[in-house]
Amino acid sequence: MANKVGAIGDLDSIIGFRALGMTVRATEDKEEAASILEEWQQEGYAIIFVTEPLARALCGETMDEWRNVWLPSVVIIPSAKEDPSLGRDTLRTAVRRATGIDLLSHI
Repeated sequence: MANKVGAIGDLDSIIGFRALGMTVRATEDKEEAASILEEWQQEGYAIIFVTEPLARALCGETMDEWRNVWLPSVVIIPSAKEDPSLGRDTLRTAVRRATGIDLLSHI
């Protein structure tokens, strides 16, 4: 059985994922995105990419819940519309927790 991979966010940021054979759902509405996440979890998606602005809109409990489940793995990706910060900060925090050192302080 092949694992499914999808991307949610603004069309400019995720359209390239379609060329890689991934499922793409363009939305900037947080309620619709939450619904898509639930739907894809039930359909057995392994990885779901979410653009940074949408992840920020889903912030708090919703994104924490998704980051703490085994599958699907929810990965925050930069948006084509704005500079990345949430994804970078999330990665920096994870590396600091894992190593005890701020290896990414220069980014």
